[in-house]
Amino acid sequence: MGNKKFIRCRKCDVVHHVTAFDKAPVYLLSACGSSETAANDWQDFMTWHAGHRLDPLEATGKSFFPDGASSDPMATGYIEATNGNETVLLRRVRASIQESLRYELVPGRLVLRESTLDIQESSLRKEMKLHFLWAPAQPLSDEKIDLFVKLYREVVSDIDPQTVRGRQDSVTDDAIAYGPLNAPAQSALLQKCHGYFTPDELAALSRFIDSHGDVDNVLAIVVRRAMAIERRM
Repeated sequence: MGNKKFIRCRKCDVVHHVTAFDKAPVYLLSACGSSETAANDWQDFMTWHAGHRLDPLEATGKSFFPDGASSDPMATGYIEATNGNETVLLRRVRASIQESLRYELVPGRLVLRESTLDIQESSLRKEMKLHFLWAPAQPLSDEKIDLFVKLYREVVSDIDPQTVRGRQDSVTDDAIAYGPLNAPAQSALLQKCHGYFTPDELAALSRFIDSHGDVDNVLAIVVRRAMAIERRM
């Protein structure tokens, strides 16, 4: 979300999001073409609520989009904002793409639960099939790939989510980030492979692990941030 500024009317309990689009004109389509109407949403809000107690709010940075990313213009989201003394929870909603986003005050607060770790199993399997078509070793069988995925999952299950550094947020889901597979985890994974794979396969797996552990690759760890709404009565 770009601009973090909001204005709340304490009397009416309504909120306006202050953005660079406050003065964007409204275009109306008709059989004769389109017409432009000047608009100033911020000024309209100030006029409608003149004489009321107004609070400036700023987003705290804590948000929750249950069904996707904040970049999705239709995604409903929950955003915490504060006036410096009080923190409130706003719900971002929109009925259709033609309508402006609305921000509603809702009772509750956002609570961050413990993060969990996962692997990109589907992408990993596909990449292994492609990669090992060109590796010096013979292509891995489906059974060997299954085994590698199992061992990789065991390594990730032993990692403390709090120790995953260098995270990169997902562009499609605000609840997900990706973390690199660090050197100790890479070594642990390769060590687990010993006794199950031939020397040539181990050499190929070593190169695969070394080249696919970056934050934007298939061995990157999936960090799921579990956010919940704690309701207030």
